[in-house]
Amino acid sequence: MNRNEEVTHVRVSADIDRVVREINRSHGRVFSFAGDGLMAEFPSAVDALRCALRIQAEAGRRNSKFLPDERIVYRIGLNAGEIVAQGDRTGGNAVNVAARLQELAEPGGICLSAAVYDQVKGVAAADFVWSGEKQLKNIREVVAAYTIPAARCGIGSMRPLAELQISNSSRVFHLDYRPSLAVLPFRSMQENQEDAYFAEGMVDDIIRVLGALKDVVVVARTSTLTYARTAPDIRRVGQELNVRYVLHGSVRHVKSDLRITVELDDAMTQNMIWADSFHGRAADIFELQDSIALRTASSIAPHVYQREIRRALSKDRSSITAYDLTLQALNQIQLNDSASLMKAQELLEGATAMDSDYSAPFSHLAYLHLFRVGQGWSPDEHEDRLAAAKAARMAVERDRNDALGLAIDGHMRGYLLKEHQSALSILDRATAVGPSCALAWTFGSFTTGIMGDSSGALFRAQQALRLSPIGPDAECWHEHALSQAYYVAGQYEEAIRWGRTAAKHGRQTSNLRCLTASLVAAGELEEARAVADRHQMALPKFRLLTYRLYTPLKGEIRDLFIQRLARAGIPD
Repeated sequence: MNRNEEVTHVRVSADIDRVVREINRSHGRVFSFAGDGLMAEFPSAVDALRCALRIQAEAGRRNSKFLPDERIVYRIGLNAGEIVAQGDRTGGNAVNVAARLQELAEPGGICLSAAVYDQVKGVAAADFVWSGEKQLKNIREVVAAYTIPAARCGIGSMRPLAELQISNSSRVFHLDYRPSLAVLPFRSMQENQEDAYFAEGMVDDIIRVLGALKDVVVVARTSTLTYARTAPDIRRVGQELNVRYVLHGSVRHVKSDLRITVELDDAMTQNMIWADSFHGRAADIFELQDSIALRTASSIAPHVYQREIRRALSKDRSSITAYDLTLQALNQIQLNDSASLMKAQELLEGATAMDSDYSAPFSHLAYLHLFRVGQGWSPDEHEDRLAAAKAARMAVERDRNDALGLAIDGHMRGYLLKEHQSALSILDRATAVGPSCALAWTFGSFTTGIMGDSSGALFRAQQALRLSPIGPDAECWHEHALSQAYYVAGQYEEAIRWGRTAAKHGRQTSNLRCLTASLVAAGELEEARAVADRHQMALPKFRLLTYRLYTPLKGEIRDLFIQRLARAGIPD
């Protein structure tokens, strides 16, 4: 300040604004400002510690660009207790203790009372250091304190919330914006609780499948065991585990039959978002567990997505994040028109500029470019495919477990480079880390079909439609993948049926080509020529000679496919 008062004042003000945005994002409320300091309250100690760690990590990242004597560094104190409100003024002993603990923290570090430590120690993996019992100024009682050293604030993370992650390539910290979800042990509804272990074990498969979803952070099972065999208090669970959504259920075992109910709730409002029930025979328990896991995962994701999108659309511009921009872009993509895709592209590019370490906007950009090609809206299909491949690679570089990024990366490797075996390895990894990612199964179906594995292509396409039976992806990709799989299998009537279904929903040119070839193979030349005309209207410059050079099809499959397109009137 002494060296350059005006510039320093601007920088401090900008930093304080960042802190306030982080507090708001962490469900906190600032109730007092004093110079370059502030006081805030949070609904839970976990919320407060998470916010403090993120503030310090972000400050550390910004400070790395400055010389030591030009850095703006924070001390943070945390306490838990009742606050006193009188009119517009807020205070009390708990507030005073927090202020004194702040003074004990080293610059860049955090000091917290034992009251906070007792509430967060079970869910936080930060490096807590016992600091002893302290006699604080103007505080009558001795206060037991813990510290998190400045050197460890960037590394400390909230497990299983994964609020701070480390990029393997750059070792730079970045934020995990995803909503969090806890799956509670299912309760047995029997008076005899001898089979309660069975009900509690039901969640293992559900957590495994949900844990592979890209769009939510799922709390580890060990953190939810304390809620076994009791009726859950959803709001308390949300506060104690710092999660936004809670999934719980019950199992009723009657003789040889099972009845299982599942419910997803918003932890903050306690509103039920989704519920379902399952019936089956106890002898088929393993198949039933798989069915519940997949159906629950594929049902939860859209509901959570829609709520998160509504949350992002209603946020104040001053508190917008890269995650919010990504959700707003997804809302535009769902509108399913060319103009909305352009708007979505702007939002996603804005998200990548705001947080270049965040993988999701890159994977969704990759999808956007492919979706534009699939819908026939691309001014240059080749350029869109190259852009999709580049964005997918960038997504995977930032998160090696990004199922959507891996799926598109594998698909484009097979399509552009014709490295089908390498592409299939990437696509298999995509389905392994994201078993509920329908596009990973669909793109795997395309590749296995091209390689001549018709049974593998059929299985993957059917799995994709099972996971995503309706919506733009089903209409643009999954139905076409099933049509192509049936074509490769020589089942032309089924290929035609699914090709016609896909053709009703859009101008997917690769589907029109597959439908044309299937109709020719089935001897329905008149309809084949009509579909070929639709194809040429969408792509008037399309020629078979050029197509032969870039199609991923190969050998006899390629030659016969092109012959059938020519018979339908598609020009050489």
